[in-house]
Amino acid sequence: MNKDDYVVVIGGANVDIGGTPYNELIPEDSNPGRITVTFGGVGRNIAHNLANLGVNTKLITAVGNDPFGNEILNYCEKYGIDTEYSIKVDDVRSSLYMYINDKEGDMKLALSDMEICSHITPKYIDKCADIINRSSAVVADCNLTHETLMHIREVSKVPIFIDTVSVNKSPKIKNNLSGIYSIKPNIIEAEYLTDIKINNSEDCAAAAMKLIDQGVEKVFISMDKDGILAADKDKKYVTANYDAEPVCTTGAGDSSTAAVVWAYLLNHDEDYLITASKASNAAAAMTIEVQESINNDITPELLLHRMNGSGTNIDIIK
Repeated sequence: MNKDDYVVVIGGANVDIGGTPYNELIPEDSNPGRITVTFGGVGRNIAHNLANLGVNTKLITAVGNDPFGNEILNYCEKYGIDTEYSIKVDDVRSSLYMYINDKEGDMKLALSDMEICSHITPKYIDKCADIINRSSAVVADCNLTHETLMHIREVSKVPIFIDTVSVNKSPKIKNNLSGIYSIKPNIIEAEYLTDIKINNSEDCAAAAMKLIDQGVEKVFISMDKDGILAADKDKKYVTANYDAEPVCTTGAGDSSTAAVVWAYLLNHDEDYLITASKASNAAAAMTIEVQESINNDITPELLLHRMNGSGTNIDIIK
């Protein structure tokens, strides 16, 4: 991509407070373990991963005019993310995300306090329309309000990538996918968006086609341990995961979304589905191998090396 090209990411940025027990998680009890405090948020994490992959990235988010908000923006700038168009909101606390993992690092419960994202309004998107439409792509997460997500769709003249975030936030886009270039839900989010119960790859392919019938061009459905299904109106593939030694799964989905966007910038010809699937799985594998939600050792070179290594298979779904 040209050195002057860039991607705009619009979404949440917060402080993550996470805990992983040393032993089996015991409900309704105090569990000895490791607690971390890091910077997160789906939009911010995607932007951070894109910056690590060498993509010029502008983040439009909202933070409080408080110490947490200042630290979030300073941290973004440290890693090369342009926050010029982000908003500081007086008298509103910066958002927080709190999660509990099991001892294997899989998230078991989480709470998000992200009402500040409502300050990214359709009116503010209008102010950013020029910077959005001079970008190579825009990424929006479902921490935004329904009205703002729909307005981004109206304003944007460049491809839009949607990250669904969670089942609870997916209603904002259900049956409102016309004009979206790409979406990357997991199985339970895809089930909600399509009203199709997914038990196998054929069900997953049917869900993907229903999303495509609603107007999405490229669909990537994360199937957890079974890899990722990628589809457009003509082709459907399932790409297996790469081998990895998991430490913590938090942030894997965000790195996957960033890799799908990175692959689009790299090459969105007829092989894009395969390239993006491999990049998505490779980024996720590299992310779950560290405790933090971002693996700052990921570079374009290392991601390509992981993509081209052994350990994954691609199946065509008829």
